[in-house]
Amino acid sequence: MVHEMIPTTRHGDVTFHADGRIDITAHVSRQLKLERGDVVGIATTDDTPREHYLYVARRHTGILGRHACTCKPAKGHGHYLRVHSKRLATHMLDVCHATERIELYVGEAVHIGQIGLALPLITAPYQQPLFIDPEH
Repeated sequence: MVHEMIPTTRHGDVTFHADGRIDITAHVSRQLKLERGDVVGIATTDDTPREHYLYVARRHTGILGRHACTCKPAKGHGHYLRVHSKRLATHMLDVCHATERIELYVGEAVHIGQIGLALPLITAPYQQPLFIDPEH
């Protein structure tokens, strides 16, 4: 049996690191209309298997004080954003059975009553092998 060394060349949309750093691509930040100072969160369903959604918990206007998961540009400008939350990053690493870092893709935007616009985080590829046999 032959296995691919690099099963996919596409980078993830949201990257979670063990040190608590969370990187959000410009593609995702534009879909959620994220700006500097916005606060993001992850919502989880009670269903089995659990689904995880990235959403805007609070907009930057009218926020007082310091908040976890506050978006900041990664390079001083642009839409590639960085967030810090050790608790959130550790949770997602545990969900995906990873230790140092995990790159996740997002699905199509959905509207969820309690939280509004959200993007589903696709965790399934990390629970199964990524190799697909083209002959079957």
